[in-house]
Amino acid sequence: MKLPYGFAILAIFIGQIVVAQELKNGNSEQQVEEKAFAFFDSENYESALPLYEQLISVYPQDGEYNYYLGVCKTELNTDLLEAIDHLKIAARKNESNSTYYYLGRAFHMTYQFHSAIRYYRKFCEKYKRKAEGIERLIEMCQNGLALVNTHYKIPTVKKQEVDRLDFFHNYDIKGFEDRLEKKVKQLYSKYDKGGDKEITVLAKRSRYIYFSSYGKNKKNGRDLYRAKRKDDGSWGEWQALTTLNTKYDEIYPYMANDERTLYFCSQGHSSMGGFDIFKSIYNDVTETWSEPENLGFPYNSTANDLFFATDVNDEYACFASSRENGKKLLTVYKIKVNTEPEQRVVLNKKALPSLAIIKAKTVFKDNIPEQKLISELPVYIQKYTLEKFPYFNFKIDDELIYHFLAEFRSNEARNIYMEAKNDEFNADSLETVGKNLLDQLEKLKETQRPTVSQMISKVYKRSKELYNHAEMKFLQAKSVESDYLSKHISGREQENKQAPKEVLVMTSEILPQKKKVKIVSKKKIVQAYEYRIQVGIFSSRQTKDFFEDLPQVVEEKIEGEQMYKYTVGSYPKFEIAKEAIHEVRQTFPNSFIVAYKNGKKTSLAIAIKITDQEYSHDSMNYDRENEKNENIIFKVQIGAFAEEVPEDVKEKLKPFSKYIIEFRKDYRNYTICTVGNFESYSKVCKLKVELREEGLKDAFTVAYSGKDKITIQQALEILRQ
Repeated sequence: MKLPYGFAILAIFIGQIVVAQELKNGNSEQQVEEKAFAFFDSENYESALPLYEQLISVYPQDGEYNYYLGVCKTELNTDLLEAIDHLKIAARKNESNSTYYYLGRAFHMTYQFHSAIRYYRKFCEKYKRKAEGIERLIEMCQNGLALVNTHYKIPTVKKQEVDRLDFFHNYDIKGFEDRLEKKVKQLYSKYDKGGDKEITVLAKRSRYIYFSSYGKNKKNGRDLYRAKRKDDGSWGEWQALTTLNTKYDEIYPYMANDERTLYFCSQGHSSMGGFDIFKSIYNDVTETWSEPENLGFPYNSTANDLFFATDVNDEYACFASSRENGKKLLTVYKIKVNTEPEQRVVLNKKALPSLAIIKAKTVFKDNIPEQKLISELPVYIQKYTLEKFPYFNFKIDDELIYHFLAEFRSNEARNIYMEAKNDEFNADSLETVGKNLLDQLEKLKETQRPTVSQMISKVYKRSKELYNHAEMKFLQAKSVESDYLSKHISGREQENKQAPKEVLVMTSEILPQKKKVKIVSKKKIVQAYEYRIQVGIFSSRQTKDFFEDLPQVVEEKIEGEQMYKYTVGSYPKFEIAKEAIHEVRQTFPNSFIVAYKNGKKTSLAIAIKITDQEYSHDSMNYDRENEKNENIIFKVQIGAFAEEVPEDVKEKLKPFSKYIIEFRKDYRNYTICTVGNFESYSKVCKLKVELREEGLKDAFTVAYSGKDKITIQQALEILRQ
């Protein structure tokens, strides 16, 4: 996609500023990239994440960096909405087929089940041999759609973040430790390997011990068993709890004090993600178990929810979850057991991630000093600084959205925006304190209540003031930045004066899900295959006059977006469309050819192969089923040019003449320029950095397996094999 002249200058200017800032710490871009990939490759996502954030601040649209950063955030279960934004950029760049999997996971973990199912299915289309595991994830999403229609109010006493390996040792309920036992040799199978799951629960005064095991084979994963105590104290034959077991894992069985209610964790049944907690009631008369019942939302979440255990009086319980943690930690919750918990309807699905966070009240002691209460109030802090500022979405106007501070051209606007974000953060902090104080008001002594009531009033008043300040500053930052761009960016002011009603938002061959709503022209040709010329996407609808005398204008509204896509013409062959596009580009210079089959968008490469056999094209579909272990080659692609390669590009390539420089035609007759021919990923990364520093800012790495073009991620996977 080619940017308008003014924005091209803006992009270069920003890139130069950020590169200069990045290199101040003494590490080159290549060093940062190599360190980041080394951490990523060893699955040390926590260390890789800040390095990829550095690289993204320099190249916010780089497909590789967005992919790796999105994966890191998804694996660490942090900033998942930002992870989705990064992975969407990677998907548009066709960075990796596994991007669809991680998009599915990120949407799944944020309770956006419909979107998760869509991307899981896209991943299945690419990796058919992994379809079984993905089909289970799709089933979990479908389970979740039903489970999150309501949510329970959980009376939580406290919560604590602990190490994953021995989390159950932090269960603070009466009699729990006395009922845990390590597995004895009689309760092991040859497939059990020990670890945190190799514990058993002995119900008080019960003759049975409950445990999980792989059993005689690993076909169905871990299953639930019980064994009966013999007179000599040893354990008898295993009894599989068949009606509770599935082909997926079941772990952590716990028999409550009533000796009838069994809690356990399962990846099967109606789990909505990972392990969910279930319960089943044993009938002594019929000697059968009731249908496993999912404890519901938010006892269960889209993460792993583990080991529900009650105290000896079934008054309090503890369980653990990874919903608020990364890979190494779990949060242990202590709750009050309610036989009839309050259940509420979920009216706003967007609130599901916040409803899933179980909040514990802070309990004030009766004799807490007044000065202690005041000292616990938060003071205003500068959380967001220039060095540590999060990814954001700040809309300047219909054609420009900022995600990083470096994108601001106006220092004044940047500083105002930082102030607004800090005001917003401090307002949120004060509001949380106000809610906690309000919850504890009735628990305080009568003498303390008046003081705390006044404090609550002041806290809420100050929070509201900061929210108002933040809102005004956001508007001010937008206004200051817009004025600066109009005055200082070459071509922008003139472009805005001469432009039609709406400015072109984007042109791209890869679009969001679309929905056809209206045909502007009276006639439209529909046949098996046809080619059209896409002129652009606009933020509002256009009239036919806007397109002057161009033939057969078709309008399509992009689903979920207030944007409209327009194509013109209808041609039976790519060759004919290629001749017609020259006239269209007189009015719309960024237009390009797209293919349709029976009125629906389809692959341009496949269409050309069928309608224009004289055109050769590269294989763009990489089949994992037929993967060949051919030599993996990395190159740096400079660009794809519809016309001749610009002279300034050729000039910038001269210092790199020692490398192989290739100019070849693709199936669209575009000239593809690549530099280098490496078997080493680190070497191609170094060359990419050098080319970018020479002024070829759009340079990016590509990979080939034999003659097939594949993604970087696929290439690295093959090399690791």
